[in-house]
Amino acid sequence: MELLVLGCGDKPVAGAVNHDRIAHRPEVDVAWDLNDLPWPWEDESFDKIHANAVLEHLRPDLIQSMNECWRILRPGGTIYLKLPYWRHETSWTDPTHYHKCTLETLDVFVPETRYGGRYHWYTDRKWRYVKPPKLNPAGSSIVATLEVRK
Repeated sequence: MELLVLGCGDKPVAGAVNHDRIAHRPEVDVAWDLNDLPWPWEDESFDKIHANAVLEHLRPDLIQSMNECWRILRPGGTIYLKLPYWRHETSWTDPTHYHKCTLETLDVFVPETRYGGRYHWYTDRKWRYVKPPKLNPAGSSIVATLEVRK
């Protein structure tokens, strides 16, 4: 099972492909600015992606970033996401946050949800929830796991 860790920072995962914006430690396998599209990986390269506090820092909108994740995941692949919750002060005090999220933000990618049905034209790359969005214990972030639908 091939795992890509986006923005590994100081927590690289052994056996995974560890990404960060710069190669600041030897465990970083790929140094790439994720604002530059397309990302450097081939289509359907990974089974899992961990994006822990990463996508909110990207200038492309969340739809473009999720489309790139969809592209590089194999059929049945999953993504674990941690995104800032809009009502928590840290989502606003960090000047590098381009995106803030509600519990319904990711619904636009899931056709069976209210917003997935309402805004279905935003993207043709669809997902399903494995673990629906919920707040972390501190109430500062939303965590969710989604599976690609190809």
